[in-house]
Amino acid sequence: MCNAQVRGGYIGSTRLEFRPGPLNKTKRTFVADTQTAGCICLLAQVALPCALFFPSNDVITLVLKGGTNVPMGPHIEYLTEVFKPILNKFGGDFDFVVVKRGYYPKGGGEVHLRIKPVSSLNAVTLTDLGIPRGITGWSYVAGSVHINQAHAMANDAKSIITDNLVKNNIRVPSITIEAYREDRAMAVGNGSGINIVCSTNTGCILGGSGLGSHKSQEGPAPGETAAKEILKPLLTGACIDEHTQDQIIILMALAKGMSQIKVGNEKLTCHTETAMQVAEIMLGKHGLRFNLSKNAQDGDTSSCILECQGCGLVNDNLVK
Repeated sequence: MCNAQVRGGYIGSTRLEFRPGPLNKTKRTFVADTQTAGCICLLAQVALPCALFFPSNDVITLVLKGGTNVPMGPHIEYLTEVFKPILNKFGGDFDFVVVKRGYYPKGGGEVHLRIKPVSSLNAVTLTDLGIPRGITGWSYVAGSVHINQAHAMANDAKSIITDNLVKNNIRVPSITIEAYREDRAMAVGNGSGINIVCSTNTGCILGGSGLGSHKSQEGPAPGETAAKEILKPLLTGACIDEHTQDQIIILMALAKGMSQIKVGNEKLTCHTETAMQVAEIMLGKHGLRFNLSKNAQDGDTSSCILECQGCGLVNDNLVK
């Protein structure tokens, strides 16, 4: 997008230097190919904010290639079913097409995102989790993995969520998790996993995911992992899950106005703290600061509110 020069992008490097050049204003389609099972959603994380503020009224298309459902990164369902509706609250949006799914270690996935640039982003307030309105999910297998694994992941997740909500006197909503086999034409290699989305009556969206091992199953089962990721914010009162936490830092920083997000009573993740530090270094001269304060609404001091007075970035090309 900006004809950048990059140094230090090699295995074992402890320093990365990124020097942006002149913006490529004539292109409308940008291709990024990891050439491995590298996470497509991590590509989207860095490219989406740039596309949202691209100096054009035209739709920007991102063609992203790599892994759609791989370890150490968000699954494609998380991007489309959790992050997208949260981005909508900030005033941004994108359309998507999952051309092909790619799993570890082969990769081979491809996703197209179409982004309409915006003039600015608005601040968001999410301080009331509310109660669960519904939980939906997708438990899948691909390649030679037996369909029984999809059913097992779905059943595990549903059982764990139900038991924990009952134990904590939280109303159990409708839970629907579809178990299915991915079409061979739509996937490269063998894979399995589960993705769960919980919506609340106050408009909060929470996500949880688990990935089947490409080797022998190690650690918690995927259904258990996904269930625990959903339960963590539900039991602590957080209005976002821990994966959304670091992904919206850049949106809060660029937005116009004061954003307030209830993040629960757990310590902020390392990813979140790093994202905040980088944002303050880059935009501190514009007065950007993050603040983590105790929530005192209705006498509740068990949870924290992450606040940010955004810098109010304006896309001059779209301002009338």
